[in-house]
Amino acid sequence: MDQGTLGKIAAILNAGSTNYSVFLKLYEVQLGSQIDSTAIVQMVLGTGAVLGGIEEVQSGSVWPEVMEAVLYVGDSSAGPSSTALKSGQFTSLVELLKAQVDTMVKTSATIETFWLRNGHPAYPVFWDFAFLFRTDATATIFIGASSD
Repeated sequence: MDQGTLGKIAAILNAGSTNYSVFLKLYEVQLGSQIDSTAIVQMVLGTGAVLGGIEEVQSGSVWPEVMEAVLYVGDSSAGPSSTALKSGQFTSLVELLKAQVDTMVKTSATIETFWLRNGHPAYPVFWDFAFLFRTDATATIFIGASSD
């Protein structure tokens, strides 16, 4: 997964939107020793990031949650442009993101979802998600949110 793809998706969703702003971010760290998940989240997002909870998830639940968020249509008062959602460029980027998420899922030893009580790097209003993908040597946080 790469930040470039996430940035392009966010830019398309933000362009022409109504009271709607998307945040998609990828954080990657090398693990030198066995570190618990809470410490990883605070290392990446800062000590102000206070977990509300964290739990291991099945690999098959990751893409449906991400897809539901990214394809959120909103309503007449807030949401992405319907033109943006229907564009060929957006469709291609979502397909690329699906392939990237699938690769991340397949190569991870564990996948956890978490939510933050405090210290979220964005301001979630309409949707948000946060995943922690771990291998023996790395940890990757994929976090997204939308606000008004």
